[in-house]
Amino acid sequence: MIYKIVYGEADAGSFAVLGRYANKISTAKPEEFDSLFKDLCAQVEIHDGQEFFVVKRRYHADGYFFGFGDKVGPLDRNGRKYIFWNTDNFTHHPGADPLYKSFPFYIYVSKDLKTKYGCFTDYPGYLEIDLNSNNDKTLTFKSKAKGFVQYIIVEDSIKKILEQYLKLTGRNVAFPIWAFGYQQSRWSYFNENEVLDIAKKFREKKIPCDVIYLDIDYMEKYKVFTWSKENFPNYKNMLESLHKDGFKIVSILDPGVKVEKGYFAFEEGKNKYFLKDYSGEDFEGAVWPGRVRFPDFLNKSVRKWWAKNAKKYLNDGIDGFWNDMNEIAIFATEKDLEEAREKLKHAKLEDGINLAGMLGTIGEIGRRGHGEDILHLDETPHWKVKNAYGLNMVRATSEMLQKENKRPFLITRSAYSGIQRYGGVWTGDNHSWWEHILQEIIRLNSLSLAGVFYSGCDVGGFGGDVNAQLLIRFMEFGLFTPMFRNHSAIGTRRQEPWAFGSEVEEILREVIRWRYKLIPYIYTQYMFGVLKNRPLMRPLFYDFEQLEAFNIEDEYLFGTDILVAPVYRPNIQKRLVWLPRTSIGIFDRKIYKRGWNIVETPIHYIPAFQISNSAIPMIEPTDYVDLSKVDKIYWKVFKTSQKSKVVGYFYEDDGTSLEYKRGVYNLKQVVIKDGYLRIKTLNNRFPVKEREWEFEIIDQKGNFKKVSVVVSSDGEYRIPIE
Repeated sequence: MIYKIVYGEADAGSFAVLGRYANKISTAKPEEFDSLFKDLCAQVEIHDGQEFFVVKRRYHADGYFFGFGDKVGPLDRNGRKYIFWNTDNFTHHPGADPLYKSFPFYIYVSKDLKTKYGCFTDYPGYLEIDLNSNNDKTLTFKSKAKGFVQYIIVEDSIKKILEQYLKLTGRNVAFPIWAFGYQQSRWSYFNENEVLDIAKKFREKKIPCDVIYLDIDYMEKYKVFTWSKENFPNYKNMLESLHKDGFKIVSILDPGVKVEKGYFAFEEGKNKYFLKDYSGEDFEGAVWPGRVRFPDFLNKSVRKWWAKNAKKYLNDGIDGFWNDMNEIAIFATEKDLEEAREKLKHAKLEDGINLAGMLGTIGEIGRRGHGEDILHLDETPHWKVKNAYGLNMVRATSEMLQKENKRPFLITRSAYSGIQRYGGVWTGDNHSWWEHILQEIIRLNSLSLAGVFYSGCDVGGFGGDVNAQLLIRFMEFGLFTPMFRNHSAIGTRRQEPWAFGSEVEEILREVIRWRYKLIPYIYTQYMFGVLKNRPLMRPLFYDFEQLEAFNIEDEYLFGTDILVAPVYRPNIQKRLVWLPRTSIGIFDRKIYKRGWNIVETPIHYIPAFQISNSAIPMIEPTDYVDLSKVDKIYWKVFKTSQKSKVVGYFYEDDGTSLEYKRGVYNLKQVVIKDGYLRIKTLNNRFPVKEREWEFEIIDQKGNFKKVSVVVSSDGEYRIPIE
């Protein structure tokens, strides 16, 4: 059940809550939740000369706090204070905050597991949430506003809380099926010959790959909606050649439009589509192209203008976009530069510690939010809505594509609650650090709990130099994430699968081939999640509400049937793994007992397990994702005993349109019980080709059987297996 509490004067519009629900949820009073928490105050307070609306709350029982999406720190947020103020923060150390995204939604679970609720503070401006940092069971919500709206979701399970949250903020829009293939990126592949060479190497080396990315250098002097005449003179031929080889191309989009006379995007937008300063002029700052202005994506006409220009790229042959620098990231403004010059003018070595402080302040200029300096076209102060800027940038292109019945491939660095209606996210500028494998496990699982089901990280690490062992372990983790993309920064060590010699190349080839073997399982589980509001990647406690599961943050579930326990430290030959049920190793086919196990982890081995009484569909790996060319499905079945019941599913659709929303898909259910294999077609509105299905069935005693059947688009099958 969803309840709404209005605190003070909630004068910021909602970009997260669906309009059809906004006015249907009855308003509740805080005292109605006395069994969960008790408000101590709700009032305007002055801090550092500024007004804030503050709610302080006392909760009754020790508990866990999960959520907040893309934040660093432990999976359990208890004891931390977080700031929601989207910021280009490129150093993701354990205390880094704020980062790029704002998802002010958490799920509370009492330590006895009896009490559960979700809390969504819907405010897109500056917000702080303190979860018991003083260890006194006090929660503090501090917004730079006159008030805000909170939604309290009370259910008896985490699954139901997340389902209700997604009813409130919207379902995930499905990504195209090729989005689940392997993706290769770098800042930058500098010219079309380099791009074509990368593609050629993948095909020659028999390493599957679906997507190659173009970073900022594909543009003419970093000007959005242009192509570099020098480096990409024949870009249409390049894109056509890549498409023929089965590749999709994703290009970067930044919001900053270069101030340049004669540049069409600037001329169309000036004094019409751009954010304003308080003098009424177009607001200006510096980003990659130099002096730029920024579109006001809160405005519908601006979104349509942006989408019209983005469509030119799509017509050229671009297949998707990654939306970057949209916090908004601003290197500096004229005012910032004047301040820095003034400070440096009088600086001298004798200033000592004061000099250090002054230089540190100048170094932080690029992380200023400029919320006080910007007005939107409707005169809304930017500080009230800053966190929704990236969401509305993605919304512009997504709405255009969805109106054309096309699935968007749109990922964004900056986001706010509700982004799942328009696209997905990646976690930004991580590093080639061992610590960041564990941190990305936590961040991606937290994003799932914030309702974002298509997410990923820069596998291998964006900043710094990766080494061979770290790249292998990062890639082994990436295999079991929704978006499997290798990306690295300019000036760092190359991270393509062949970058460290033949031995490493062979290991990584096999890792990527496994991704493609698992495409039927991954896509089925993902689309089930889109249809049923359940994440593909999720913490153990999402499915297994047992005490052990709530205390584990370095394992997770990938769909209903696979548990993953990545290796995230160097030279690890064994690791401890907790299994909620008897399971079988996906890569070694060894059987592991329920509970704690010590698992061998040589460098080529991934600790990933198929949970008992499950059936996983697989295929032979292909160069790129195309299920229409697949003639045989291999099912791996693991059951605890001959009498156990096994259930599995296989989902197919066209992989590119939104017809799935209208039930146009093919869904089959597999049930193994009482000595029979039963295959039932639950939905046949999307006809599929006839294929052979081969089942390998093993139980925990090692008994093995193999069964084959030819399965058509429709119908039911019953085959004896005893």
